[in-house]
Amino acid sequence: MIIAGLMSGTSADGVDVVLVEESNGDFTLVSHHFHPYNNTLREMILDAMNVDKSNVSLICQLNFLLGEEFTRAVQEIVEKTGLKPDLVASHGQTIFHIPRPEPSQGWNVKSTLQIGEASVIAEKIGVPVVSDFRVRDVAAGGEGAPLVPFADYILFRNYGKSVSIHNIGGISNLTYIPRNAHKEDVIAFDTGPGNVLIDILVRKFYGLEYDRDGEIAARGKIHFEVVDELLKHPYFSAPPPKSTGRELFNEEFLKGIELTAEDFVATVTFFTAKTIEISYRKLILPYGLEEILVAGGGAYNRTLMGWIKKLLPEIAIYTFEEKGLNSKAREPMAFAILGFYAFKGEPNNLPQVTGAKHPVVMGKVSLP
Repeated sequence: MIIAGLMSGTSADGVDVVLVEESNGDFTLVSHHFHPYNNTLREMILDAMNVDKSNVSLICQLNFLLGEEFTRAVQEIVEKTGLKPDLVASHGQTIFHIPRPEPSQGWNVKSTLQIGEASVIAEKIGVPVVSDFRVRDVAAGGEGAPLVPFADYILFRNYGKSVSIHNIGGISNLTYIPRNAHKEDVIAFDTGPGNVLIDILVRKFYGLEYDRDGEIAARGKIHFEVVDELLKHPYFSAPPPKSTGRELFNEEFLKGIELTAEDFVATVTFFTAKTIEISYRKLILPYGLEEILVAGGGAYNRTLMGWIKKLLPEIAIYTFEEKGLNSKAREPMAFAILGFYAFKGEPNNLPQVTGAKHPVVMGKVSLP
């Protein structure tokens, strides 16, 4: 079976699409393609995530506009490879994620919302589409995140070492897989912000989408007193299962901090590295860890990666590319795998990771 996997993350800069071949339960990456969003669409997505700018009309229209955009991404990889998928698995675009009720924020019900109408994809590609994965886990008492660890386990259970698959996208998360692991042995959670706060600052001060190679951060001075203050947020001391997103780590999180542009970027980049280090020291290293494999856009931020390595000198840390893997394909490939299991009607969550009461089949099927 050929499966197309789609992932549009917190950065909202475009959608990654892969073609994955499944054979006897093994999954092989065939091709990866990135479809960027134009500035207008990206602004619409970011506005939809912002409680002060979002509205029902915007979300309603964006749901179908993203369905069209996801369809184009699939069509582009089909044209690139000449291969038509038998199944499409679409994560969708997260608009809001409330993993835990927080009445002080007006969040009274655990809930999550991803948009990007799957019926549009099914209509235009002409194959079944699996989408809206997170809600079934939430219905079973889970946080609906993180979901990728199930696929990490499938792909890395025979790695031969105790390994952590670490993704630094908009949000930073890890999947710890010990040697000879069973599903129940996997530990996974969101460590906190990845690129999201860095991108907010770079966009605000420089009009750029991201800090290429971490060049801006490298020029700035780290204000450690600011880092210490930011680390007091209760998310970082909370035990797993836990997940988060832009609804928590956003412009408001940085409100009241007054630094020069370069120092601000440097300080927030180091803060991001520090949250990752703390997560490993408190929650993973006691179990034994030999390697960390880093995927996502943050793997290309040399300054961020350099600080993570300095903070965790005893652990071998590699990017996916250094191991011959494709870091940008990791998450869409994961949803291709999740979609395959859902289409077969087999459970595809890890309850100890998400907090769900029991295993469930995540994903809704839209038939052509």
